Amino acid sequence: METMEEEERRIQNQFIPGELTADERFEDLLIEGQLIPGDSGVYEDGRQIPWLDMDLAQSGQTFFQKHYASILFAHSLYFGLGFGFKPITGVVLKTRGFHGIEQTTKRLLSTVWHVLTWYESDIIGCYAKGFKAITRIRKTHEAMRRRSSRKSNADTLQDDDAPGRDDPLLAALTFDMKFLDTSTFERLDLSYDPPEHMSQFLMALTQISFLLPVMAHPQAFGIEDTEGVEGFEHLWALIGHLSGLEDRFNLPLQRPGKEFYVRFWREVFMPSFLVRDSKIVAIQDMFYASANSYMPQLSPAAGLYFYLNQAQLDGFNGTELYNLITWKEKLNLLTIRILFTLLTWSTIFRESVNWITRKMMVGVLENFNRDEAGAGGDLTTLPIDMEWSRKYRQPSLPIMQRWKKTQAIMSMMSTAKIRWKNRGRRASAKF
Repeated sequence: METMEEEERRIQNQFIPGELTADERFEDLLIEGQLIPGDSGVYEDGRQIPWLDMDLAQSGQTFFQKHYASILFAHSLYFGLGFGFKPITGVVLKTRGFHGIEQTTKRLLSTVWHVLTWYESDIIGCYAKGFKAITRIRKTHEAMRRRSSRKSNADTLQDDDAPGRDDPLLAALTFDMKFLDTSTFERLDLSYDPPEHMSQFLMALTQISFLLPVMAHPQAFGIEDTEGVEGFEHLWALIGHLSGLEDRFNLPLQRPGKEFYVRFWREVFMPSFLVRDSKIVAIQDMFYASANSYMPQLSPAAGLYFYLNQAQLDGFNGTELYNLITWKEKLNLLTIRILFTLLTWSTIFRESVNWITRKMMVGVLENFNRDEAGAGGDLTTLPIDMEWSRKYRQPSLPIMQRWKKTQAIMSMMSTAKIRWKNRGRRASAKF
């Protein structure tokens, strides 16, 4: 049972439809969201959420299964782009998440395991594997938040903009993105040491990075049939809420529409590309070096060119970025485009690619899990539980209450057994 304080927080954070306009929500997240801790302080399972639509959320899992390969590729691309955002990079560097190729690979594979667990299992039952995975991530975020907030000369990162003049990718981006509206720069804290580490804004930014390519430009990733995309959006609203995101900053819950996601991409993500320095260069190189074993080989320049070109942004032609890409990467980009075209053209081809991709991911993650188990880790193989169990739809009794109930039943059975024995003895005595 939740305490009175938790209930008050839940009611306070509950989203009221129609309370804010799209512009007000955008400004609220950009300004106030950067100052509020990323954990709402409300701990509950999905059954207690008043706006939860279980059928809709499960349809989101089905949507992922239908477009398994496309969505995973979109996620992998945005992992790389997200590490160009200084507040995210600052948290990763302070917590030493990307420290060497081996540690970076473990960090990425752990993230993939958690995300796939959310997509393929029950995430509302308090004893379900998916719900436990979200709880684990939430505890990890809390530890990262505490560590990132420590102020000391050893771990406080300072902005380092001097090397930017020598960065060919920054020079190419600056030239190719002359059309960019920089009005949001002054409202974004694009530094390694923002006022609040792991803020509600940063949590929402991470959540939207998973959603944006599917909600804004699905065709660019081979998703022609968008039936069920509303369920995918609702699924991420649920994941965000369980991860500690307040409902007023939980944008998927508010169904903002494609235009809002495109605006978020243009005014929040893209400005971060123009604040590159040596630390961002190093961490993106580390990410792509570790991730290239599991996806077509791309560089930060190739990843940026692919999405900026596929998104068909007004005023962008990408000539300078394209000149930075090697012929091997150009061939890989062409292969990816052909693959996405075939995914939209043939259902049989899409299902085959999804099956192959999933088998490959399961194999990679099983090897990773075995290595983690040998080192004392506790990850397990991916579950396949698309149908959420009905037993989780009813509130479960607290542990002590269940224990007392069990003890009462056992006591009653013991009393009945004694009475039955005594009855038998009295009957024998009569004869």
